[in-house]
Amino acid sequence: MTHHWVEGNCPGKCSRCKKSIKSYNGITGVHCRWCKIRLHDKCKSHVKTECNMGEFKDHILPPTAICPAVLGRVNSLKKSGGLNKQTSCIEERKMATNKDSSASEDSETSRRTVSRTDSMSVDGQGLQVTPPVGTHPLLVFVNPKSGGRQGEKIERKFQYLLNPRQVYDLSKGGPMAGLKFFWEVNNARILCCGGDGTVGWVLDCMDKLNLPNRPPVAVLPLGTGNDLARCLNWGGGYVGASLTKTMKDLENSRMVYLDRWHIEFSTTNTEEQGDPVPYNIINNYFSIGVDAAIANRFHQMRERHPEKFNSRMKNKLWYFEFGTSETFSSTCKNLHEDIDIMCDGVSLDLANGPSLEGIAILNIPSIYGGSNLWGENPSTKKRARIAKRAQKQKDSGHTNVAATQSNVDLLSAEQSIGDKKIEVVGLDSSLHVGQVKAGIRSSGRRLAQCSTVTIRTRKRLPMQIDGEPWLQPPCTIAITHKNSSPMLVGPPPKKGFQGLRKILSFGRSNADITEDAML
Repeated sequence: MTHHWVEGNCPGKCSRCKKSIKSYNGITGVHCRWCKIRLHDKCKSHVKTECNMGEFKDHILPPTAICPAVLGRVNSLKKSGGLNKQTSCIEERKMATNKDSSASEDSETSRRTVSRTDSMSVDGQGLQVTPPVGTHPLLVFVNPKSGGRQGEKIERKFQYLLNPRQVYDLSKGGPMAGLKFFWEVNNARILCCGGDGTVGWVLDCMDKLNLPNRPPVAVLPLGTGNDLARCLNWGGGYVGASLTKTMKDLENSRMVYLDRWHIEFSTTNTEEQGDPVPYNIINNYFSIGVDAAIANRFHQMRERHPEKFNSRMKNKLWYFEFGTSETFSSTCKNLHEDIDIMCDGVSLDLANGPSLEGIAILNIPSIYGGSNLWGENPSTKKRARIAKRAQKQKDSGHTNVAATQSNVDLLSAEQSIGDKKIEVVGLDSSLHVGQVKAGIRSSGRRLAQCSTVTIRTRKRLPMQIDGEPWLQPPCTIAITHKNSSPMLVGPPPKKGFQGLRKILSFGRSNADITEDAML
């Protein structure tokens, strides 16, 4: 492929002679649309005509890789020797203007075939995409409504860095067009620019299309919580950083599998109507009680006054206000009296221990914008220490088992996003949620780690799935594993200052406090 030269807009230095490209009274300098090299007009003739696509050639889909599907099939047959000379001559005669009246019908059929090939749709139908060998074309979905309207700027930037056919605005028809365009593209990657809801939207569409080659998904976080992006090392929020760094991080990313869970609601009393359930798939978490009540109040206020929720900082301040008021009102007090939970067919004994105001079902180790309710995964040394202390408690006769697993198993259980297991955690109050968020308490109350969950409620309760809240009348809830989706994990983040949590724990680790509470 040759360079695509564009005149003007060449700030900086010439890529050949390394001298500044100055602009006088007219447009000077040229730059290549694909590899982005900048040259003086006189230096252009000294550069090779072949374009190497620049530093992002691994992500770019060259225009030469896209062709009509009919022509692509004919060319592939010719290369494989599937068409002999006689067949080729017949096809050429059909495509040409037929002067013989006896062959008019065949000629008309051929013209109709060519017209269908020329009327190509944007969603990829009628196109054959063949990326260069060894590359990983990037498909970008941008939600322009996320991140304080940062999406519009990001979309323009990616259209400049990549082939514009690789960038799709989700407000214009959703992700189906882009996914159909990349239907049979091998080694492709997907970048979702938006919040956790945007990622879930794209994953749902991939399920519906049943792609033959399911590409792994990365996240550029533009939402408020961005919990999925946090646990995949893509950060807690995009703040205008260079997108070239994001593309380089994609090259150094690794693939993991994210469990996705099917959730089904069945009600016995059809007279009592609740809000519509937003999703039937859990990607991040599902919760009942105090945290869902706070999220529901936030959602209702945002629906009434959207102008008050135009930045992440304002959103977090509103969450703080609703959380504080919930601490005093305690609308979900003694939740454990109105709910039954079965994990892998075994009932949880919620009566023993402190009263609960919330239940969280966790698929990823991040909730509420970065909090880990399950707690950190213990090291081998720590697991041995937990077992030793538990044996001591057992010998003395002071044990209190209130879950499907022993307390030792729960304390040493590791959380993973791809182990086909889901974690059940109890919350004491909204103050408990705030303490976990601030780092004063390390985690919630571990109840179980299992493969299936069945919940029965006896009154109308607030619930939320992946941050989308609603009010649900009494029902039975069944959670089962649906599938696993490939995701991309970014490079490990640089270690920051972790001293605040140690100071707030007053010389004693939070893990030790949790162990004492459970043993």
